[in-house]
Amino acid sequence: MSDAPQLGLDTETSAALDRPVPCERLIGPAGCGKTWTLMRRMEADPDYGLLTATSGVAAVNLGLGAITMHSALRVSGDPFSLRDSYISGRLAAILHTIALRRKWFVIEEYSMLHAEQLQMIYRGVKEANRYGDMRDRDPLGILLVGDLAQLPPVKGEWCFGADCWPEFAANTTRLDKVWRQDGGPFLDALNELRAGRGGLAAELLTNAGAIWHTQLDSDFDGTTILPKNKMVSRHNDLALDRVPGPRITVTAHRWGKQQSEWGYNERTKEWGIPPTADFKIGALVMILANRSDFSVVNGDGGIIEQWDERSQMFTVRLKRTGETIEVTRIVRGVEQDDRPDGWEESAPRVSDAEGAQWIARPHYRTRARRYVLGQVEYFPMRLAYSTSCHKSQSLTLDQVQIDFRDRFFGTPSMLYVACSRVRTLEGLRLVGSRERFAERCSIDERTLPWI
Repeated sequence: MSDAPQLGLDTETSAALDRPVPCERLIGPAGCGKTWTLMRRMEADPDYGLLTATSGVAAVNLGLGAITMHSALRVSGDPFSLRDSYISGRLAAILHTIALRRKWFVIEEYSMLHAEQLQMIYRGVKEANRYGDMRDRDPLGILLVGDLAQLPPVKGEWCFGADCWPEFAANTTRLDKVWRQDGGPFLDALNELRAGRGGLAAELLTNAGAIWHTQLDSDFDGTTILPKNKMVSRHNDLALDRVPGPRITVTAHRWGKQQSEWGYNERTKEWGIPPTADFKIGALVMILANRSDFSVVNGDGGIIEQWDERSQMFTVRLKRTGETIEVTRIVRGVEQDDRPDGWEESAPRVSDAEGAQWIARPHYRTRARRYVLGQVEYFPMRLAYSTSCHKSQSLTLDQVQIDFRDRFFGTPSMLYVACSRVRTLEGLRLVGSRERFAERCSIDERTLPWI
C-alpha cells in the first residue's frame, strides 16, 4: 500500500480541479542571459520557483540555491526510481508540497532531460494540482530552461518525444540577443556550429584569423577544455606543480543531510564539492559563484594574490576586469519549508538577513522561513587550468584552449558548447586541424525545430 497521501476527492471535485498544467520553455543560444532572466524573475517573487538542474555539475555551477532534479523529487539517478515514485503516488505527493510553496518547478539545462522523465513529472504535477487544498491556489507549472543545441540526454530519448511536449512548444520564451560574445565573425561561426555546420564554422573562423594548432600549450594562460576527467586532473596537477611556492590545502566542512550533487559520483569518478582542494599563491583559478549584479560571474578567471589563513580568505585579481576580490567560504544547506518530524524545540532560530550561516546543527532560518537539516561550507573556486566540457556548461570564460582531437568531441553539440564558453575569438585557442574540426562538429538534426 502506498505511503503517499491520498487525494480524498470525489469524482466531481477531482474533475473540477483537473486544470491545465502551466508549461513554459525559456530558451536561447549560449550566453543569451537565460540564467540572468530567471534570477530576475526569482528576485521579483521569492515564491516564484524551485530551481533544479538535470545534473549535479549544473546545480553546483548555477548556485542560486539550485539542487538536482532528482534530489528535489527524492529519487535516485536509476530510471526505475522515478517510475516507482510515480506509480506509487509519492511523486505527486512530493510535487504537491512544492506546489504549496512555489509557482513553478524549474528545470535548468533541460537538454539532458529525457522524454520519459518529462512525461512522468508532467503527470505528477497534474495530479498534485488536483489536491483539495489547491482549489484556491494557482496550479504548479513546469519551466524548462536551456538550449537543445547543447549536451544531450545521457540515456533515453530527447524530451521533445514526450506526449506533453506540444504544451511547452506552444509557450516558448526565446532570448535571441547573445551577451557573452559581441557580434561579428566569431558569433557567426558559433551560430554555424550550433546548427551543425562545422565546415562553414571552420571557414568563418579561419577567415577571422583563427590558427589551427597541432599540440597543446602546457603554459596556456587560460582554461583548457579536455574530453575526459582523468585528462583534466592530470593537466591541473602538472600546471599547479609549475607554480612556485607551497601548496595551500583547504577543506570543505559538512554536517547532517547532504545533497547528492555535493558528493562523489561513482559513474564519473568526480566530487561535486571535493573534500579538499589545493591552491598556491599565483595559481590560476575559476570563480564558481555569481554576484547578484553580475559584476563577477560564474566562470570568471583570476590569479590568487594572497591567502589569509586566519580569516580564511583568498584575494584574487580577476583577469577580465582587473578588479581584486575577496573569496571566502560560502554555505549551502539542505532545507525544507515544512517542520521535520522529531524537530527539537531547542534548535536555534537564526536571523539570516545576510544569507545562510554555518551552524553545525539543525536550525531554523527565520527570514527564509526554512528548516536546515544539513550544510556544506566551501570555497566557490577551483583550479582553472583545465576542465571538462560537461563541467564547463553554463560558464563564461575569458581564455579557452580546446583540444578537439579526441573522437569524444564528436558527441552531438559538444564542440559548440566548448567554443561558446569564451567571450572573444582572441581568447580562443584551437588544437587540431581545420578538417578535424569540421568532422567533429555534429548535432542531432531532430533538435533543429526546437532551438
